[in-house]
Amino acid sequence: MEANANYENKRDYKRKGDASRSRSASNGMKLITQSAILILSFLVIYVWEQTDLSIYTVPALGFLVFIYLLVSSRRKNKPFFNLDGNSLWTISILNTVILLLIFATGGITSPIFFLLYFLVFGIAFAFEPMTVFVFMLGGILIFIPSAFKDDVSGNLLRLAPLLLISPLAFFFGNEFRKSDKKDEEMEAMAERTKEAADTISEDVEEVIRDKKENLSSETTDKLNEILEETEDLRQESNP
Repeated sequence: MEANANYENKRDYKRKGDASRSRSASNGMKLITQSAILILSFLVIYVWEQTDLSIYTVPALGFLVFIYLLVSSRRKNKPFFNLDGNSLWTISILNTVILLLIFATGGITSPIFFLLYFLVFGIAFAFEPMTVFVFMLGGILIFIPSAFKDDVSGNLLRLAPLLLISPLAFFFGNEFRKSDKKDEEMEAMAERTKEAADTISEDVEEVIRDKKENLSSETTDKLNEILEETEDLRQESNP
């Protein structure tokens, strides 16, 4: 029995280790993918503004808004933070639309430049928190050439909040991820509890059914108590 217990403990430890490594690898791939999408969005805007394509900004905005609404409608029953392949592109399109609007209304002096500050928090919650620093760097690089024209101090004051807000957004995004992870662990634990209760209940019912004649009344009562306990466990795992 002791050997079996040790074996089970080792197997559980190995399974948890494998799950942890798998989760870390998955998070790493998410970070790379999401960062690449943000970088691509900034590159598209930079090329757009540096070429004659900028004269087509208004039609491009209309097209992107249409695509954004189309993609969003396909996931209308899903939470905003529940990211799938479609939502990755939803955030990318939203980022591109906001940047195009800012450049179309004056660039760094645009009256809607402040939307970038809110977008930092949106990205921190929707993407991996580390991506806010990719967004911060991209935002600074794309606006820094125009920051040293005309009202330099005013332009730099508009960029400064990106530096200040990003660490704060990272912190809140990280806390949100931890809370989300705890909820997932609680759900997984409840599921495992239910499965264990079902297994125990089936085994006990089988013993009572097959060996009822050989069991004393005291033993039968104890087995029935076990069945009641497993039923309580099932109810607790399904609040």
